[in-house]
Amino acid sequence: MSKSLEERLQDAKTTLGNVSGAITRHPGILPARVETQFIRVAEFASHVEHWKQMIIARDTARSSLADLERSADRNDDVPYGSTRAKFQTVRLLGVQAYLAAQWALADRVVGMSGQVLCIRNTLQDPKSPPQLVSHFVTGKGPESKTAAIVFDSLRQSFGWPIAISYALRNHFLHDGAGGDFFEGPTAASAFRTSTAGWKRITDRVTDSSVDAAHSRFNGVWAPSAGDDLRKILDTCAPEIDEALGILVGSACQMAMAHVGFMLGED
Repeated sequence: MSKSLEERLQDAKTTLGNVSGAITRHPGILPARVETQFIRVAEFASHVEHWKQMIIARDTARSSLADLERSADRNDDVPYGSTRAKFQTVRLLGVQAYLAAQWALADRVVGMSGQVLCIRNTLQDPKSPPQLVSHFVTGKGPESKTAAIVFDSLRQSFGWPIAISYALRNHFLHDGAGGDFFEGPTAASAFRTSTAGWKRITDRVTDSSVDAAHSRFNGVWAPSAGDDLRKILDTCAPEIDEALGILVGSACQMAMAHVGFMLGED
């Protein structure tokens, strides 16, 4: 991506402001219901600063994991705020914080983008709001929810790292990661994944119906047991940011172009 996700979000804020401005300049031309829909989309501009703060929160959580094992004392305690706690406890909390911030951000950005890119029936289903994996990655019918070229391009280019990160998110936030996800509980194991722990992730990724070919890595990136989880997260993050940047940029530009055509400003 030539621009960072932060820059894409700032561009989105500007474009959505232009959508609002176009409607203001031509009051009453659009049917009331249509005008309301465009206004609802344009109002997401007020969310952008919060989304940018979520990126900072994610990056702060990631920085807390850097060299964590090196700060362990002989009791295997590491710094945690103004106190100290066992390495495995702080490791778990840090990874959970990172993944929670990563996927909360994705949910918010995709929720906005889906207002433009997903079909109306999807938006009316409160049990299935637009989500990155279910609507833009998995092969279990989301083609009926998303424009074909959007679905195909996102899935083929970013499906693999997105699915890995999402599997990690579910494993850490829903299952608590289990006691054996890492090679061991002490700082000596650092962030290396265990065979049993990584198998749970690969099983979840299989459920998403994607593999290493669904990425820009040309099928050469295949994390495995024993890898450092931080490196896996660092590989997935820029790919997720790229996908989110493409989605929010596409949605905002489409909304602006569409309202411009309808109001005769093309």
